[in-house]
Amino acid sequence: MSPALPLSRLSLLRPISPWLRLTAIAGMACALMACQSREVGSHAAASAPAVTSPEALKRQQFKAFVTRFQSILGNRALEANSEGLTGEVRLRIKINRNNEIVSCETQATGLATGNAPLADLSKQVCWSAVFPVVPADRLNKDGNVEVVAPLIYLPMHEAQRVWMQSRYQDYAQGRYFAERTLMKSPPGSIGVVTFEYLANKQGKVEACVVNLERHRERPEAFTYDNVLQSRLTEQCKQLDIAQMPGFSVDETGVSRGAVAFEYSPWMAGPRAR
Repeated sequence: MSPALPLSRLSLLRPISPWLRLTAIAGMACALMACQSREVGSHAAASAPAVTSPEALKRQQFKAFVTRFQSILGNRALEANSEGLTGEVRLRIKINRNNEIVSCETQATGLATGNAPLADLSKQVCWSAVFPVVPADRLNKDGNVEVVAPLIYLPMHEAQRVWMQSRYQDYAQGRYFAERTLMKSPPGSIGVVTFEYLANKQGKVEACVVNLERHRERPEAFTYDNVLQSRLTEQCKQLDIAQMPGFSVDETGVSRGAVAFEYSPWMAGPRAR
């Protein structure tokens, strides 16, 4: 088993932190940010120009990676939790040398003992996420890494849940489209797809425009694919979105909207590996 990647006990960005906390446990003898070289003497420090050492640069890069990883995972978990599940679950994410997610497993802890819905939600969040590239020096000799991240889902007040409604709906609509299009046959690249649709009052899509874009975390992994774009356009035109969360029509009986979500080779979960 590859060593667990140590993530520091940092809070998520506000206003996320009051409702979901993400921590992680370290699996290395040397704690994160604790392995520092000795300081040089005061005279040398005063006379030498300020130069960032390779070790310090690596620590800065890893700290930035940790912060971004936590933010992505925490925000996605919040947006997916429209049912207001509460509890704690330990998520174990395995990433290979190509920075692909190859495994998302959970272990029950604390309040989440035997909480299957919470475990399923956390794994769904894991498989649908796109994380930044793992710093090369954090990979093991086989080129893999394992991230261990306990997720603590906290209860919300009604006003907080109302504030989250638009984010719940965006996530649910993206999931609705993903399950009926790209999750059937995941692509070999990473990106963001946007479906702009026009549907009748029965929910039958009558027109659809599909756009593919680079993902901010993995722009180098994007491949513009005309064949994929055409396939998604045809799939979209075959959709019935009457049961899609948030489906509505205007005064003329027409439904117009745009749904966007990120895609990756692993987005369909273990069955696609």
